[in-house]
Amino acid sequence: MNQYDNQQYKTIRFSLTDEEISGLFFTFCEDLIEQTSTLKDAGGGYNAIVVRFHQWKKMFITSKKVFLNENQIMGLIGELLFLKEQLIGRIGAYEALRSWSGQELTHKDFSYNDTWTEVKAVRRNAEAVRISSLEQLDSEVDGELTVYALEKMSSEYNGITLNKLVVEIRNMLADSDDRDLFMSKVALQGYEYHNYYDDFVYEKIYRKNYSVTKDFPRLTPKDVPKSVVKAIYDIQLNEIAEFEVES
Repeated sequence: MNQYDNQQYKTIRFSLTDEEISGLFFTFCEDLIEQTSTLKDAGGGYNAIVVRFHQWKKMFITSKKVFLNENQIMGLIGELLFLKEQLIGRIGAYEALRSWSGQELTHKDFSYNDTWTEVKAVRRNAEAVRISSLEQLDSEVDGELTVYALEKMSSEYNGITLNKLVVEIRNMLADSDDRDLFMSKVALQGYEYHNYYDDFVYEKIYRKNYSVTKDFPRLTPKDVPKSVVKAIYDIQLNEIAEFEVES
């Protein structure tokens, strides 16, 4: 960003120096236009643009060129969809963001109001969902397993992408502290905005929520010998239909 002053007006110039984040830059420019197009006070445009730039600034970071693999991309999309579609509406953005544990694998994806939710993303025709630790569904209190089925589409399809979802949720957050926290949460999962992720486009086929009660089929540390400290197992989706609840 460069600024120039003269007696008549102030000029702010934004320049793209890295083509690999061009998608983010164009989205940023569109946002500036949208936020200033209805201003009635021409003198307020400068301040509005500066404020908006500082809100976006943390998104413009140099990529380490270390990308999430497709399973990780789908997993993060599932968690972001749950945050956007369900949890923010249930408990508000402030509590929803602070309930998100991210990469802390010994905790649930989301813990809030004396309950919890573990989120999984599977491919369209998946018959089972994979549980990657004994702790994921282990709890003394009832919780929830939310499963998103996604189908990968062509890069030209107007579907769900990680970049688009991150920007949409970020723009939903009115509070600057919430925006900063959100971006730090996705960064901890290994995500940085990059055009690379635009090639991974998905359509959401369904979302199902399951109530995880004492009768729900699962493995927990108390169910296995003490010498077993780690386990990965699959749960057949058609066998847990009785636990499905309204979302």
